[in-house]
Amino acid sequence: MLTPRKFNSSIGTFKSTIDYKTLIPVRVIDIILDESHPEYEKYAKTRAIGAIKYRFLDKIVNEDEPEKLPVAFPLNQTIKTFPLKNEIVLLQLATSPEAITSKDSEVVTYYSSIVNVWNDINHNASPDSDSTSNTVDLGYEFKENSELKPLHPFNGDTIIEGRHGQSIRFAGARSFKNTISTSDNDSKPFIILSNGHEKSSGDEFYVEDINKDKSSIYITSDHTIPLDQSRDKYASAKERPTLAKSYKGSQIILKSGRLYFDAKEEDILFSSKGVFGVTSEAVHLDGNQYVGLDATKIYLGESAMRFELQPVILGNQLELFLLTLLSSLQRVSNVLTNAKVIDGKPIPLVNKEGPVLKADIKGLLNQINPNGNSVLKSTKVFTE
Repeated sequence: MLTPRKFNSSIGTFKSTIDYKTLIPVRVIDIILDESHPEYEKYAKTRAIGAIKYRFLDKIVNEDEPEKLPVAFPLNQTIKTFPLKNEIVLLQLATSPEAITSKDSEVVTYYSSIVNVWNDINHNASPDSDSTSNTVDLGYEFKENSELKPLHPFNGDTIIEGRHGQSIRFAGARSFKNTISTSDNDSKPFIILSNGHEKSSGDEFYVEDINKDKSSIYITSDHTIPLDQSRDKYASAKERPTLAKSYKGSQIILKSGRLYFDAKEEDILFSSKGVFGVTSEAVHLDGNQYVGLDATKIYLGESAMRFELQPVILGNQLELFLLTLLSSLQRVSNVLTNAKVIDGKPIPLVNKEGPVLKADIKGLLNQINPNGNSVLKSTKVFTE
């Protein structure tokens, strides 16, 4: 359990001039983000993460000594947006850790929303108007990127945006710039998770582009997503699947430079009611124990699927056939070796070929083994 610390001393006259419902805008001077900060231990270590040092907008203070400034802690425990230096946040009072063990009504200063001064996702810093510097100190070497634009809102959207061109959009209603919702799927939900938005130099808002954003996940219910497929070769399919940009329905689309799935404990399993298709420059399957394929029919090659002209030979069955054939020839070789004319004289040409044929048959018989391994059969590939 967190050891209570006395934070009320940081509030000063602020506590006596407001009530719990008052929100006060202040400017962020410093923020504690890790244990390297000089005041990390002062404010109870992990409790200090996200704490800001601030000043009131109407007061002039020495910002070179942030340790003398009051402190405020993040109000929300589950969703946090850490402010940058010179951004404006709203303060309010709420219960302190001391209230757990004390009968007094201890309170602490917390901060909540970053004031959306510029309606900019990268930063909303608002330094003093009398500042002589042309650059804004955002702290921690944060780099301003004016080419990143906020998402263009659709009607009724819920949007979560980061500072670096990443977002989650919960949408569904028809709206200006919304090309996904149409008259026949109006108000049907879709979710877009996008990372790595394209940069632009204008003042316009941004609308996600699955073909240009670095990585995207689209979750739809009855929509068409204009995805440009990397490949559309489906020569092995009996029925060519609907292209991604033409399909309409409930689907999940993942688009990125690389997709990597790794199950560190158990399995990765795919189950499809319809077709499971793969199209790529190269396809490889590697298994330490085995690679199994099973279907009513298994085709190797496009023409094999279309015409079924060349079925695969069964190794044991073929060797049984060869064994029968070679055994018959072996008997013939014995007859040829001892063949005579009607008066009992040998037939030199025939008798000569008998042993030769017998030797050839013996060599062939040594190569087959209908009940086990042989030089003719693979030790890795098996079929029915």
